[in-house]
Amino acid sequence: GAPARLGRHVSSVDEAAAALRAGQLVAFPTETVYGLGAHAMDAAAVASVFTTKGRPRSDPLIVHVACAEDAEALVELDERGMALMRRLAAAFWPGPLTLVAPACAALPSAVTAGSGFVGVRIPAHARALDLLRAAAVPVAAPSANRFGHVSPTRPEHVMDDLGAHPILVLSPDERADNASAPPCCEVGIESTVIKLDTAASQLVLLRRGGVPESELERWLDAEPTGFTLRRQRTHTDTAAAVAGESAAATGGEAADQAPPPHGATDGGDEGGGTVAPGMLLTHYSPDLPAYLVAGARGAPGAPSAPRGATATAFTTSSAVVLDFGGRLARLKGAAHAYRDLSPLGDAAEAATRVFEALRWSEEQAAGGGRVVLLPNLTATEKRSAGATARSAERVPALADRLFRAASGQTARLSADDADVVVDAPLVERRQGSEHE
Repeated sequence: GAPARLGRHVSSVDEAAAALRAGQLVAFPTETVYGLGAHAMDAAAVASVFTTKGRPRSDPLIVHVACAEDAEALVELDERGMALMRRLAAAFWPGPLTLVAPACAALPSAVTAGSGFVGVRIPAHARALDLLRAAAVPVAAPSANRFGHVSPTRPEHVMDDLGAHPILVLSPDERADNASAPPCCEVGIESTVIKLDTAASQLVLLRRGGVPESELERWLDAEPTGFTLRRQRTHTDTAAAVAGESAAATGGEAADQAPPPHGATDGGDEGGGTVAPGMLLTHYSPDLPAYLVAGARGAPGAPSAPRGATATAFTTSSAVVLDFGGRLARLKGAAHAYRDLSPLGDAAEAATRVFEALRWSEEQAAGGGRVVLLPNLTATEKRSAGATARSAERVPALADRLFRAASGQTARLSADDADVVVDAPLVERRQGSEHE
């Protein structure tokens, strides 16, 4: 049978704070997603985060604090670096921006994944700040879900994934159980992560998230810091490049959704997988196979699906479709289930809904859903008529989450939209391109 539920909902900040100080794990809401918190200076508590989530020790944890002074105490920067950190903190905290810098010696190595660097931020959520102030300790917290699974934006999402463990789940407000409440994480996707590289006078963008890179660029343009923004090349970029090569060869649409930001250059691989979390190609993934819909209907890159084929083909009637701006609306009647993250094509609205919608897609398996189809967004999407400039700036981070939810895998619709053909896995396509 199902494992016993050892997790418990709590509404008392004081109870949750006392548990953190005692080395227990507490899931708490932030403006991005629910975090699974541990006392960052308690090595045993930090270790239990990894075992509870099934998270590899090579994936570091972000430390959450209540004030900028607490963040400064966790890092070791020279005078110039500390001055920059203070200016960034004044501009973007509390908020969904994580700053990565050399870690102080007192921080357990498990927090930094042995990299010597730590990410810190102040969340912009009243309950999170109340908890951090009451606990009066730095709190290391990744998302409160099974490793690699869809991030949680409600307390019940946390319980669904981790309820078999003896954790506390803090409610979004004073009520103990907010199952009927709207999602409390208004940003809806994880924080943007940037590394302060004082030697190179660069801010290195390691992960797209709640603060758009265009907003960082505007800030740098307006602030005489002497620093520039550079984008770190990640697994997503490599996979997207392969997808783009494949699309170019077939005449289909390129899937390159993560070009370097304006004024930036692709970096090497320095610290990419160990300095920041959330950088694996497969991440935020539903338990059903998920694919980005690539290629136009009936285009050269969208061959008819062989009926009766296994493993590489599905009928559209077994597909759960998550749409954006109505681009897959024609499948609404044919698909097993359909939901548009934002009919107006508003990326900010879609980001708030995307993780909950991915969890909803999993639930459709009970009625016959076999596969999830996702819109194949690019970082350079043209702004839709219903979207604001602010929304358009959030497309790259949304595209990143959808790309990783599908592990970069694409599928194409047959000319009559009745079938879905899965493209070759990215690894096979990369191996093929290397031998050509």
